Amino acid sequence: MSKVKDRLITIKFNADRGASMRWKFRPQQTEVKVAPGETALAFYTAENPTDNPVTGISTYNVIPFEAGQYFNKIQCFCFEEQLLNPHEQ
Repeated sequence: MSKVKDRLITIKFNADRGASMRWKFRPQQTEVKVAPGETALAFYTAENPTDNPVTGISTYNVIPFEAGQYFNKIQCFCFEEQLLNPHEQ
């Protein structure tokens, strides 16, 4: 896809977690504006505020569902088990 310079799309980020997950998990940016075809980076922070090691696995989704075909994830921590030691970020 070639970059379309005269139109910007706003991509919004959130971070939901299951009730049993004790991590603090948040996007470092709430949104980013990109032109179609442009590459952008998004960063998240995870923190284990507990006194015990905690392992988690992240997933991602795109809403509306139809927009997912236009996203090309180049690199992601998604779907990989992550271990955070006590109070590690």
